[in-house]
Amino acid sequence: ILAGMWEVYRGNIFGGCAFTSYGGFWMGFALFEILMVITELEPPSKDGKVVWLCVWGVFTLLNLIGTLNANRVVQFVFASLTALFFLLAAGVDNRDIHILAGYVGIVCGASALYL
Repeated sequence: ILAGMWEVYRGNIFGGCAFTSYGGFWMGFALFEILMVITELEPPSKDGKVVWLCVWGVFTLLNLIGTLNANRVVQFVFASLTALFFLLAAGVDNRDIHILAGYVGIVCGASALYL
């Protein structure tokens, strides 16, 4: 989230939006998963997790459209991230797709490091 604020300060609104949004997503996702383990709350239905991941997939797809005038590496990061969110959503009920999503996530992360 701090990286997003630094990007806005530098005048990069797109980078600020992306860093802040995805930083908030991963913090919220981690909190959700941790609370399901450490509390005695009844876990929510899997449908909610699927919808949440699909919404983030659509948001990422819209960000991908915003990168069409950027370099190919940025486009690849957002394309693989879009695929990752939809694969994670599909992988909620399918272990093989969930494993595939893990590999796509590794490729996405490695390409973001290259960037």
